[in-house]
Amino acid sequence: MSAPASHDNFTLKEEIRAYWSARAESFDLSFGHAIKSDRELKAFQRLIGDSFGPQPLDVLDLACGTGEITRALLSLNHRVTALDFSEAMLERARAKHGNAARFRLGDAERLLDEDASYDAAITRHLVWTLTDPEAALSEWFRVLRPGGRMLIIDGDWINRTRWQALVNRFGNWLREKRGAAVHQIDADTHASITSRFYFKDGLSRQRLEDMLTAAGFIDIVSADYHQVVREQQRAAPLHDAIRLGSSTRFALLARKPADAAVSR
Repeated sequence: MSAPASHDNFTLKEEIRAYWSARAESFDLSFGHAIKSDRELKAFQRLIGDSFGPQPLDVLDLACGTGEITRALLSLNHRVTALDFSEAMLERARAKHGNAARFRLGDAERLLDEDASYDAAITRHLVWTLTDPEAALSEWFRVLRPGGRMLIIDGDWINRTRWQALVNRFGNWLREKRGAAVHQIDADTHASITSRFYFKDGLSRQRLEDMLTAAGFIDIVSADYHQVVREQQRAAPLHDAIRLGSSTRFALLARKPADAAVSR
C-alpha cells in the first residue's frame, strides 16, 4: 500500500493534530487513556519492567499525550523524553510532571534526535494513526542505541469479529441507558480522518510485525498488555468495561540488533 501524496499527507497530519488537540481537555476521562487505579499502574510497571528490564534507561515516549505512559516510566525511575504533536496534550503532561521529564513538541515520523539517542522507546495507540509508518519505524530504529528495545501498544480499532461487534453494541446501549457521557467529540471529523489513515483497513499484529522486521528490528515478540486491560476493566463502569473488550488490543516488543550500525 503506497503512502499518501505529500500535500495530502501534510493536510491530514494537521487535521489529526487539530482533532486530538480538541480532545485534550477531556482525554483523561476515558477509560483506556488515563491510568485510573494503582492496580493499573502496577500492571503498566510490570509490562514495562518485563520489556525493558529493571535498570533506569533513557526512554523516548512517543505520542505521550497527557503523560500517562510517562507517569509509569517515571515511577520506574527511567529518564524520559516525551514527545507529542499536540501542544494542548503537552500542556497537560507538563502540568502533571513538571521537570521530571523532558517534554518536546514534535512529529513522531520525523524525529530531530541524533542517531542512537535512547536505550528504549515506547508508544501507545499511535501506530494506527500514522500517515507514513515506514518512515516512523525507520526513525524509531535510527534513534535507538544498538540493542535498544521498542515497545508498541496498539490495536485494531477498525475491524471487529461478530462477537466483538455484539459486545460493542451492548456496551454503547448500556452507556446510553445509563446516561453516561461520550468523551469522543466530533464523530464526523473522527470518521473523516480515520477513513484516510494508512491503516484505514485496520492494524493487525502480523502487519505490524512484518513492518518492524522490514525496518530492521529483530526478536519481535508479543508483550502481555492484557494484564493492563484487565485492570482497566476492573476499575471501569460496567459499560466501559464491556467496551474495552470490544476491540483487539496488543503489544509488540522488538529489539534493534546489538551489531547494528549507528546510522541506518
